[in-house]
Amino acid sequence: MCPACYINGFIFLIFGASGAAIASNPFVMFIAAILTLIGFYWMWKAWKRRSKGKVMKNIKTTIIFILIFAAGFITASFVTHGYFKNIYENKASLASNQSVNFS
Repeated sequence: MCPACYINGFIFLIFGASGAAIASNPFVMFIAAILTLIGFYWMWKAWKRRSKGKVMKNIKTTIIFILIFAAGFITASFVTHGYFKNIYENKASLASNQSVNFS
C-alpha cells in the first residue's frame, strides 16, 4: 500500500469532484473530469502497490500519513483565516473612518 499514492488520489478526487459540482463552464467540466480520472489512476496505483501479509503495518502507515496531512491542512486553514480576517477588519475600519462628501 502506498500512502502517498492514496493521498494524491484523494486530493485529485476532491478537486475533481468539487469542480464538477460547481461547474457551469464546459472547460471547467473538462478539467474536473480530467482531475477525477487522475484521482482514480492514483487510487488504482496505490492498490496495485499493496503488499501481502503486511496489512496492519500498511494501514497504520496510511493513517499516520493522513493525520500528518490533516494537521498541516488545519494549521494552514487557521493561519490563512487569521490573515484574511485581519485584512477584512482593516478594510472595514478604513471604510468606516472615511467621510463621504457629496458636494
